[in-house]
Amino acid sequence: MTLRLIENLQKLGFTGNEAKVYASLVCLKQAKASDIAESAGVPRPKIYGTLRGMEKKGYVRIIEGEPTLFCCVQPEVLILRIRADFMLSLSETASELNSLSPGSSNFASESFYGEQIRV
Repeated sequence: MTLRLIENLQKLGFTGNEAKVYASLVCLKQAKASDIAESAGVPRPKIYGTLRGMEKKGYVRIIEGEPTLFCCVQPEVLILRIRADFMLSLSETASELNSLSPGSSNFASESFYGEQIRV
């Protein structure tokens, strides 16, 4: 796992710990939380919270059993999901920005840090 990979994953919305865990899981395929923590260099007290958060985001799957195992979503699937989410956000943002104009009521009623914008 390289620093550049971790930085790139963070640019895509991963936290530092999530980036380390995901990169480690790509190598490990599936593993126990303790093994992931060791491989990723994430403190053991933080590993379960990180893995559960990643599961909610769709980055990791939990395999219930004794012991509980974790595996990552395949990189190709992850990249397609991130791309689709980004394109949707970009489209929605462009649409909202285009609907704003200095003369519209939308523009004048928006607030910035709690202050009314005056035009």
